[in-house]
Amino acid sequence: MTVAGGGAVAVLVLVVVQAAQDDAKDRGDALRADARRVHCLSAKQRPGLVEAAVRLGVAAPGSTDAGFLPRTGGRAAASTTLDAWSRETGGGFDRACRSLAALTGAKALQDPAPKPPLWRRVAVNPTFTLVLGAFLTLAAGRSTERGVRRQVLADQLNTAAAEYLKAAHATRLARAGEKGIDKAGLEGRRVDLVSAVLRTGLPDADRRGLDGLLGCAHDALVGPGFQPKPAETAVRRLETALGRAVRGERVVQEAGP
Repeated sequence: MTVAGGGAVAVLVLVVVQAAQDDAKDRGDALRADARRVHCLSAKQRPGLVEAAVRLGVAAPGSTDAGFLPRTGGRAAASTTLDAWSRETGGGFDRACRSLAALTGAKALQDPAPKPPLWRRVAVNPTFTLVLGAFLTLAAGRSTERGVRRQVLADQLNTAAAEYLKAAHATRLARAGEKGIDKAGLEGRRVDLVSAVLRTGLPDADRRGLDGLLGCAHDALVGPGFQPKPAETAVRRLETALGRAVRGERVVQEAGP
C-alpha cells in the first residue's frame, strides 16, 4: 500500500472511530433524567405520575402518593411512598416519569431523536467524503497510468515482434534460395524481441512458451541443415503466439479438467 493510500485509510478509520464515539452516552442524558425527576416529583405532577404508573402497569390500582403499590413481576409489592419508589432501580419510575414528562414537561426534558445509523453518519461526514473522493481520484489515476503503461509495452512488443518476423521471413527466403543472410541483423532483432517480452511482464508460462518458440524458429532459420518447410512452420507458430501476446491473450492455454 502506498503512503497516500495508507494515509487515506487512517483518516477514514479516525472518522469511523469518532462517529462511533458519538454513540456513547451523552453527558446531557443524566441532566435530562434529573430534570425529569424534579418535574415528576413536584407537587403539581405527583397525581399525574401515580396515574401514569397505574396506566402503564408499573403500579397497582388504588396507589396514592403516600401508599404507592409498585408492581414487580406482575404482582403488587409492599406499599411504599412515591419518593421511595423513585429511588428503586427497576425502571418503572423512569418509564412512568418519561411518559408524563412527554405530556406535561418542556421540550428540554425530552430525549433527543435517535441518531442515524453509524454508516449513514460516516457517509455524510465531510472529512469522509473529501478523503473518499481523493482516494477514488488517486485510484482512478493509478488505473489510468497502468493502462497507459500496458499499452506502451504492448506497442513495444508489437514493434519488436514485427521487426523480428520481417527479418525471419527474409532469412527463410534467402536460405531457401541459397543466398546470403544477415545473421547479425536477425540476432539483433531477436535480442530486441526478448527484451520486449521481458518488459511486458507476461505470466511465466507464457514467457517460457514464447522463449521456446523463438528459440526453435531462430535455430530453424540460422542453424545447420536448413529445411524450408520446418523453418516456415516454426516461424508461423511464433507469429501466432506473438499475436496472442500483443492482444493480451494467454499464449499457453491451460489444460482442461
